[in-house]
Amino acid sequence: MPLLNDMPLERTNQIFRHPIHQDGVGTLTRLITALRQCRSARDFYDFQQDLLARVLEVQEHRAGCRRVATLLRQGKAVPADAPELRSADPATSEETWDLEADVCERVDRQLRSVADGLAWRVFSYDRRVIIALSRNQHPGPMAGKKGLAAERAFVTKWWRDEGRFVLLHDLTSCLTIGDATLFKEIGNDYEAYLHEIKSDPNRTVSRQARRQRMAEEAIRSGGPLPGDLPGRLVPLDIPYKTHLNLLGTAFDLAHERGVQGIKVPGGRALVATDIVRGYDLWSERELIDRTAAEHLQAVKRARILDVGHLVYARSDDLVARSPTMPPWSIYPLSPALCTRLITDYAMYFVTMSSEPLLAALDDVGLAAEWVLPRGQETVQPDEVVLRAHRGARTIELRWAEMQRRLLLEMADLPMWAKGVAQLIDRHDSGRHPWQSFSDEWKVWA
Repeated sequence: MPLLNDMPLERTNQIFRHPIHQDGVGTLTRLITALRQCRSARDFYDFQQDLLARVLEVQEHRAGCRRVATLLRQGKAVPADAPELRSADPATSEETWDLEADVCERVDRQLRSVADGLAWRVFSYDRRVIIALSRNQHPGPMAGKKGLAAERAFVTKWWRDEGRFVLLHDLTSCLTIGDATLFKEIGNDYEAYLHEIKSDPNRTVSRQARRQRMAEEAIRSGGPLPGDLPGRLVPLDIPYKTHLNLLGTAFDLAHERGVQGIKVPGGRALVATDIVRGYDLWSERELIDRTAAEHLQAVKRARILDVGHLVYARSDDLVARSPTMPPWSIYPLSPALCTRLITDYAMYFVTMSSEPLLAALDDVGLAAEWVLPRGQETVQPDEVVLRAHRGARTIELRWAEMQRRLLLEMADLPMWAKGVAQLIDRHDSGRHPWQSFSDEWKVWA
């Protein structure tokens, strides 16, 4: 399914107005609230069972809609066992069924982003675990998947027999190595055990087992991460600090004014837009114009207009697309605002200049060079943006890491630069390290 910004405007509006999408807003808010109230293994088990039922329902509905659309394109009639349409559009039109299937695809990702929040929560917001276990292709929908019955039985058996919570990886969009994680409480802590669940016990998958062992070693002792892209997890003794409090402030004002720009420390400009409030106040064209004007003023306040290379990241239509990015469901915002970010009824973007970033690295004694061409407007996640040097040591920093931390998470720039300095001073970090700051759970919990 194409990104929202690549769709015709009318198609986007049809998706947002669709009853399934609109009903999902209340469901997501209730789920995020319930997730934050989970305390015991019983809470997590019940929560996952409820979420799993909702995900399977929307996936099955989508599959049914796609089947009917295919039949209509072949000149056949709507079958008697067709799913019940949620919209009032004509059932004889293949476009009606295509639209409902597309809406279900979005709602499926929205629900699985809450499952991502569950994963972050039960792993104590340890980003290293998410990074290590995200380095496979996602297997796709759970509904109709061979082996789903075995996985559900595994979850139920451990809960019934031992009172243990088992996290289903396929329910998430961020965990793709291993089928499940079994949690065993040890005092106030826990132990986690990865499991590959096979419906056929005689079948072995050596490649998956090897990736699972590599992921466990990467988390435990800093071994190389599994997957084609090289890298290592490097824990740092620097407490994680962000300016996400400014995001809440910006959205509070945007909820009243439609759009609000704010200067963020570290040569960054934040613009938050409440889409629903904006449409109450203005036409779509005027909302776009006001957002652009607010962005210009925020860039000026941040003193980065025409300074270095400006890059930016947007929040919209990212839900369940970037497995290593903290999901909106755990952001330190109200459940209602998290839901608006998940459903794209609210969005924000952050613009950053290369010059303050290079200056921050210089302040910690690093020579750095910005390697991204100044005229380049789009950047791939794995693309190297800058290189930092100290003596003979060099590390390369990719866009995915900078986009996530410095822009969408608004990490403190001096803290981040100290982290880069620690990385380059360590000889076990490799050329493409993944920073892991201490006390990060305090940001999300």
